[in-house]
Amino acid sequence: MQKPSRQSTSSHLNRRQIDLVIRSAKKELSEICDNLLSGNVTFNYENKICTGSPLDFHRCLSEWDQRSSISFAIRNIILSSFYSTDVHQGGSGFISCLVWTGLSTPLGFEKPKRSGSNVSEVDRVISSWSRGGLSHSIAKKLIRLGVCGTSVNFEEGKQYPTMVSSIRGKKIKGSVDPLFSSRVSIPTNESGYYVVAIDGIVESISQIHRILENSNNQNVVIFARGFLPDVSNTLAENWIKGNLKAVPFSVTNWGVDSFLNLEKVGFECVSNETGGEIRNAKLQNLIRIQILDGKAVYQDQAGAAANLRVSFGKDLGGLKGISIDRTKTLVALSRFASRSGVTKLVTQRGNIYVPISSLDVGLRAEESLRNILQNLGCVITSNSEAKESTSKEESKNVKKKRIGRRRL
Repeated sequence: MQKPSRQSTSSHLNRRQIDLVIRSAKKELSEICDNLLSGNVTFNYENKICTGSPLDFHRCLSEWDQRSSISFAIRNIILSSFYSTDVHQGGSGFISCLVWTGLSTPLGFEKPKRSGSNVSEVDRVISSWSRGGLSHSIAKKLIRLGVCGTSVNFEEGKQYPTMVSSIRGKKIKGSVDPLFSSRVSIPTNESGYYVVAIDGIVESISQIHRILENSNNQNVVIFARGFLPDVSNTLAENWIKGNLKAVPFSVTNWGVDSFLNLEKVGFECVSNETGGEIRNAKLQNLIRIQILDGKAVYQDQAGAAANLRVSFGKDLGGLKGISIDRTKTLVALSRFASRSGVTKLVTQRGNIYVPISSLDVGLRAEESLRNILQNLGCVITSNSEAKESTSKEESKNVKKKRIGRRRL
């Protein structure tokens, strides 16, 4: 049975020693922030290199390491402050670090009297936090598509190029039948479909035979509460052979007050309440639909908000993850800026434009961190390997003594 490892603790009561560690940490973080502002940081992902920017502050923090136990303890306190505030308000962690390290001072910003901002001011924020590239251009495009007032989906696409799409419409919650989607790749871009909505389960292919026969190999979406396996497999086989282009979509929520309201936007609805039969359904109207993960969005100009989607393509290779992360951060900063307004921080590397809400949170976090470190009177660290290493050294010494005696 393995014995539990022993732990030892060390207490650092010397305030001068603690201050030295804090000053050293502040200097190292100042260099990290300065390099991010000047573009002197690079990241390598699967043989692809990209230049760092303030967006990558948390990535640099994850690589920031300390050797001694007290330095490591102080590091954890600082990182906890920056990470927690950044989760609460995007960008506030970097702002907090700029102020704490002295690269920027609270007196170096101008707070406008009005709240909110226009597109050009939001563009300044995007340009301050990134230096061109894909995420930069996507964020600016999303701003002009109205991302500050609507939702956006980010996903890793199967296509080669990165695509940004927008469709103004309403949602039907659900998904393409899993038996069908496991064999067929459905286009996720907006397309025209003939639509049949069935408020029930499709139990046999004979029920929808007339619909399929009249489709003439055109795009068809069949919305229903469910599909039996034989139906989904048959539709998949015909899709693969090129005979049919019918998609079975299992619905969990129609997204309307009454199922028959879908007829107003051109759906062919079949409901038991009205005595309708699936066999009598007709393909009447071509409707713009976008089939996404967890929902289908159909075109309806009657006051529906636009649904934005960014599908990051295979052309990005190993940079796909960092591109998604950067774009999400830029969108968050843009939304904060549009609601709270924009101000600028003066740094040694020039001005950086930031959302006022992120600045306010960052300043509060910096003040809290400064008070914690100033009132830090003692640091207690644990070292589970201390006694183990000591016992190993003692055993080595004993062996040396024995060898020495044998030689004598």
